[in-house]
Amino acid sequence: MFKIIMFVRKKQHLSTEEFIKLWEAHSQKVINYKEALLIKDYAKTFPFQPTDEKSSTQRETLPFTFDAMGELWYESKDDFLRARNTPEGQKALADLRADELKFVDMVNSVMWLGTEERIF
Repeated sequence: MFKIIMFVRKKQHLSTEEFIKLWEAHSQKVINYKEALLIKDYAKTFPFQPTDEKSSTQRETLPFTFDAMGELWYESKDDFLRARNTPEGQKALADLRADELKFVDMVNSVMWLGTEERIF
């Protein structure tokens, strides 16, 4: 599987509730475009909110300073690239990008693309 993982920071002026609501609406757009973009799976993860400082990280790693994580899966890198080079795919990407700019702080978010190796 080929996938995109995005560590998302919300726009500073948004509350967490506003951010989640805007992302819920965005998720519907992703669902609507899944065939044009050849998306196999889509997931969102929101961080664990610890009750004490000690439980905020595991194994002495850096704390997670993002507001959420999004993941998109594709059957292959070729599917990912092919969908982006069709008129329908380009229209979908433009619409999704415009929508993301309403709630995502792109400059302080991180996007990572890679091939997943499932172990089990």
